[in-house]
Amino acid sequence: MRNLIVFALLALMACNSQPKDMVEVKGPFDSKSYKSNNRYFRAVSSGESQNLETSKSKARLVANQRLASAVQTDIKMVSESYQNERNIENNLGDFGERFQQLTREVLNQRLDDVKTIGEKTYVKKDKNYITWIAVEMHKRDYYKRLKREAKENAKLTEKEKKMVEEMINDAIEKAED
Repeated sequence: MRNLIVFALLALMACNSQPKDMVEVKGPFDSKSYKSNNRYFRAVSSGESQNLETSKSKARLVANQRLASAVQTDIKMVSESYQNERNIENNLGDFGERFQQLTREVLNQRLDDVKTIGEKTYVKKDKNYITWIAVEMHKRDYYKRLKREAKENAKLTEKEKKMVEEMINDAIEKAED
């Protein structure tokens, strides 16, 4: 019994200990309100440069890249979920590829609608600037744009357009919860 208590205390101390030569770093936008959720795609990034505008540009570029990656991951999950629920994988032909192309096209257009929800700039002792940027894009708006683009896309058959519409309607419902 005594050995069990000693072992438990050692395990607890090991979990709470931090390596002596490291310090945890937290950015200014680490809270839950800057993470993606059911309603918003969100991303945070930082950029560093001797030039203030360059640090801002770097931060914005990487934040937008991360946002685009989050959107593509989400769209892939929506598509796979739809296909699995309806057991239609074998009847799709190259629909998946055309749908992914459509989402990339819409995403390229939609990055204009990305909102900056936080921006902080710091100057270090060495006179370098570090800019942190948090961005977001509303999922519902993105999905609605995707649905409109699918309806107008000549590469999709009527059956595929209907499938996209159903899939996006499901995603919009989830985004509004």
